[in-house]
Amino acid sequence: MSVDGRSKADWLDRCFQLVIVTLIVCLSIWWLPRQWQSSVVADVYPSRPIQVVVPYAAGGGSDTFVRLLQQGIQNSGELDQPLVIINQPGGIGTIGSREVKNADPDGYKILCHHNAIITAKLAETVDYGPEAFEPIALTGEMSMVVLVRADSEFQDLHELLQKAAANPGTIRFAANKGAPAYYAALQLEKAVNGADLTIVSSGGGADRYTKIIGGHLDAGIFSLSEYLDFLAPEGTPSDRDIRAIAVLSSDRHESIPEVPSSTELGIPVILRNANYWWAPKGTPDEVLDRLAGVLRNAMSEPVVIGELKRLRVDPTFVMGSELDQELAKTLRGFEGVAENQSINTPRFDVYVGLVVLALFFWVSVQAGIASSSTSKSVHVNCVSPQPVHRVLAAVVFLVVVFHVLAIQASWLPLAVTISSLVLTVGLLLSRHAPVRKLWLLQLAMLTGLGVEFVFAEILKLALPH
Repeated sequence: MSVDGRSKADWLDRCFQLVIVTLIVCLSIWWLPRQWQSSVVADVYPSRPIQVVVPYAAGGGSDTFVRLLQQGIQNSGELDQPLVIINQPGGIGTIGSREVKNADPDGYKILCHHNAIITAKLAETVDYGPEAFEPIALTGEMSMVVLVRADSEFQDLHELLQKAAANPGTIRFAANKGAPAYYAALQLEKAVNGADLTIVSSGGGADRYTKIIGGHLDAGIFSLSEYLDFLAPEGTPSDRDIRAIAVLSSDRHESIPEVPSSTELGIPVILRNANYWWAPKGTPDEVLDRLAGVLRNAMSEPVVIGELKRLRVDPTFVMGSELDQELAKTLRGFEGVAENQSINTPRFDVYVGLVVLALFFWVSVQAGIASSSTSKSVHVNCVSPQPVHRVLAAVVFLVVVFHVLAIQASWLPLAVTISSLVLTVGLLLSRHAPVRKLWLLQLAMLTGLGVEFVFAEILKLALPH
């Protein structure tokens, strides 16, 4: 390279170096005050965004409800920090609930989940229930109704259960096993001596409705909203329409005043799909009270009241000791009929473990065969492969795992953890290469600070703290 070429390359190198250093300085000016503020006001809650885990996919009923409350909280101005919704679907709501159960009890990761959190343990889907959380509040309830096809012989729920007692197993009743409706169906059987329903798991509300209209099911439990949505226009033939025969409540509902409640029919079974807010076990009382107060004020916002009415959700709000009593009562009711019910759920953890062991065994055998073949075919002038690269790969893997755990556990600020990961892996991979360590350090700092800036400031995501 000519002198002019080297000079130009050196000049470009210095310009690039200046840009990198400038970016690092600017990001540091943005990042350092955030860390100082977090450490100074750590005792002031909240000092950073609050994550609300919704254990179902975006766009569903639970997600819609939480986003409505999020808007109400924003309108009320109760929080200086944003409420960030995290959708974690899977496992019938158990993946998201487990994520919150295992979170730090500091009020920065909470859960909104309905009655399924109570029944998941009874169904042996998970080994924990409400006792693994701190209840914050109950915000809104959806009434549940028992419906039949409009031309059904049953005029009310009591007649249906009497028929189930006189002719055991002849009434096909829709209630998905393991769900709250399933345990309510068991309670209905228990309410009338000798009643025996054939409980059928039949998918979502639309599937259950179709099967009732088609005569494949005789009755089922639906939400009030589902019932009103599925009602056919006036004048529709009775074999193409549905009819509610009871509201599973202590009182009639104002939306369908002509439908009797289960209690007035002498059947003490109450089922209301409630939206509960939960925090990890051990969350301080002052944090729980702060969150409950925020939710209570959000429930009184006009936009929330209007949308709840449109969604047919009763604007119930319960907290404190009254909430504890409500949960205990609901749990006792479900436990009373769940003792002799064994729901066989697949042991996916065992299956996955066996598959992993089988794959490990297969890979080990293949590696042994390959090693044996290589050793037999090596000539005198060949150098057998060294295990250095395999050791290096294992070390890098362990380093990455350690840093992922550090991020998850928030042992260090996120930017510091990412920077140290990039620096460590870079040094390991380039230990025999003439790498400029100052450049590697700058790259690591730029990556750590840049990742936090992009996700926190541009994408507005709540990051591990």
